[in-house]
Amino acid sequence: MAACDRIIIEGLKVNAIIGIYPHEREFAQPLVLDIIMEHDLRPCATSGDLNLSINYAQVAEEVSALVCALKCELLETLAEQVCQFILQNFKPRAVTLKIVKTQAVLNTSGVGVQIHRTQQDFQED
Repeated sequence: MAACDRIIIEGLKVNAIIGIYPHEREFAQPLVLDIIMEHDLRPCATSGDLNLSINYAQVAEEVSALVCALKCELLETLAEQVCQFILQNFKPRAVTLKIVKTQAVLNTSGVGVQIHRTQQDFQED
């Protein structure tokens, strides 16, 4: 049975244009992302070779840039595109992504979406 190891990026803060309302399209707003990537860490752990793992600093940097560049209207669209990007570029078995808009709804600490995608979800037919 394959290991179910996880690499976690928690609380990644990104300011981005997101939303369907005109006022949301004018200024970037804060988002917080939690990313969990399923990847067998045993080869890296036994060899000490980071190339056998996933570089979480690189993921955080590239995902931040992607989120800023996309300027999606819906969090659902953004989440789907970020998961696809991570799966294609960093090759985890699966990724769980939570994106929260921290200032969208009064009297909440945030509202958002969480999705889980696997390599099989994006395989070409």
